[in-house]
Amino acid sequence: MIFALGGGLLALFSSVLLYLASPNQRWGELPFPPRLAGWGGLLFLVAGTAMMLRWAGPATAIFIVMTLAMTVWSLVPLVVAWLRREPEGRK
Repeated sequence: MIFALGGGLLALFSSVLLYLASPNQRWGELPFPPRLAGWGGLLFLVAGTAMMLRWAGPATAIFIVMTLAMTVWSLVPLVVAWLRREPEGRK
């Protein structure tokens, strides 16, 4: 069970790093180069997938990791846009 939890958390963290590596991200200025976020995200994604593979079969593990990644890549831009919105009447 610890492999599932650890792999899932690594997959979530790696997805955020991969989002931050994108030139279209709206999170803000990064304190480190985007290239570092991209390579770090890829490394953590591989590590998270490896941990999930210890817990589940190959198809299940890859499906879980990709589902977590797609969820982060769908929700993070929406949350960032919502947090950075202008209050009503200030346009």
